[in-house]
Amino acid sequence: MIFDFGQLVLVKRYLWGSLAVAILPLLVIAILYDRHSSNLMDRLLLERIEGDLQTAIVKINSFVNAQHKRLDNLADLPEINSVFTQDSDTHLSPRLLDFLYLEIGDPDIYGIAFYNAEGEFIRAFPSWSEQTYSENGVYGNSNVAESELIQAVLPQSGRPGWFLIKKTVIRNQVNIGTLTLMVRLASMTEQTSPLYLRGVYEPIIITPDNEALSVVGNTVTSKDLLIESENFLPGWHIALQHIGKINKESDIGRWLLVLAAISALGIMWLFISMSERLARMITPLNDGAQAIANGDLTTQVPENGPGELGTLAHSFNNMSKQLNSMIKTRVYSERQASLGKLATGIAHEIRNPLATIRTTVHGLIRSETHPAHKEMLQVVNDEVIRTDAIVEEFMNYARPREPHKEFIPVGDVLATVSTLASASALETNVTMSITGDTSLVIHVDPGQLSQVLMNIVLNALQAMPEGGHLTLRTHREGKYAHLTVTDTGQGIPEDQLIEIQAPFFTTKKNGTGLGLAICAQLVHVNDGRMEIQSVYGEGTTVHITFALAT
Repeated sequence: MIFDFGQLVLVKRYLWGSLAVAILPLLVIAILYDRHSSNLMDRLLLERIEGDLQTAIVKINSFVNAQHKRLDNLADLPEINSVFTQDSDTHLSPRLLDFLYLEIGDPDIYGIAFYNAEGEFIRAFPSWSEQTYSENGVYGNSNVAESELIQAVLPQSGRPGWFLIKKTVIRNQVNIGTLTLMVRLASMTEQTSPLYLRGVYEPIIITPDNEALSVVGNTVTSKDLLIESENFLPGWHIALQHIGKINKESDIGRWLLVLAAISALGIMWLFISMSERLARMITPLNDGAQAIANGDLTTQVPENGPGELGTLAHSFNNMSKQLNSMIKTRVYSERQASLGKLATGIAHEIRNPLATIRTTVHGLIRSETHPAHKEMLQVVNDEVIRTDAIVEEFMNYARPREPHKEFIPVGDVLATVSTLASASALETNVTMSITGDTSLVIHVDPGQLSQVLMNIVLNALQAMPEGGHLTLRTHREGKYAHLTVTDTGQGIPEDQLIEIQAPFFTTKKNGTGLGLAICAQLVHVNDGRMEIQSVYGEGTTVHITFALAT
């Protein structure tokens, strides 16, 4: 099928709408990004740096607080009292010595020093001199929680830097001495390492004396500072200094334009592909609708479409079936009404004269003495009787009586029909048999059902003039009882099978064509269904289905 995009108005509207919704925002974003990308990058960078600075401050504070906690744990040891009262390490308890050596084994700790209540040096672990804890370059006393940062020594002469934290030991509200912790300075500066951005900026720690310390604790020269944090200790804060140029140029704007173009092409391709597929799926619906408009109510369309199209096709087929059924019902009702009126006219205009003719012929037969004339009158009388029978059949078809339904076993009706047809079967050398579950109970008019079965059985016997086998079978399928009448007769040609139940269609020389039509009508008024299957030259099977009695 050639895709005519111009005919799909809704598709075009959805296409332009989708393009507008998908592409315009990208174009607007690209334009705005080009105008504001520099400020945006600065703002985002600053926001990120500020957040990272706060994180680094929290980490440094956590590190310092951990050292305070270490001092608190030492001060809380009962054995620590002996350090301030004994002169020799040999008099210290093994537990205390183990604890002290465990603490100085930490890579963040260089040593622990003890002072008495008067501030005089007692001893240190390891055994360094008091001078070690009083190097030049010491500055700044800072109170931190309950401990005190009393001094810091910057790296010099190849020696690492450190800072001291002291805590007063109180026993029974009496000052018995002071603990001092020598902490590796680089352990504190290393907490800023996540702030380092290679080739762009690096973190430094500014001391109260405006000295700059690198991440590894070395003294560096501060220059071109990007941002400075708040103090994490009195006089101590973090700063970031440029070590390279921040590339603010970005290809995002150009990539957004490329993305917009690709999106536009993709959307157009998608819509065109979907439209072609939609057109192929709508064409059968359009052809089906045109066929229905032309009067073909049996048309069906494929239901293999995806999603809503499959549902629409299914609904279309249901509509076609319902419309066909409704029209057939309407035609049937109108035809029955017309036939009823016609039957009334026939009964009045034909049967009354026939009754007069029949009475007159009977009188002439009784008075006629000539054999040839009497035989002619008898032929006239037989034809009058046949004509009256035809009128009676027509009346039965045109105005069937309402069924008087009863709950009856199927076997009773089959037995009655078999008994009535046995003589005719014997004459034609036909063997009759009843099989299946004859105890099934259905709700029908027994007289009308017997009439239907009898008519079908007689037709079957007429189809086997040289003998054969006739089977009446009943079986259950779900909630339904199935009655089948099968003969081994001549069968019905395929071209006649379609019209076999139509009124006035007959293949018999003297038939009226109303027998099977009346049977189908009686089955219908008893809420049943009748179907005929036949293979020419092999036989015929009539299927009758009724709902089982509940």
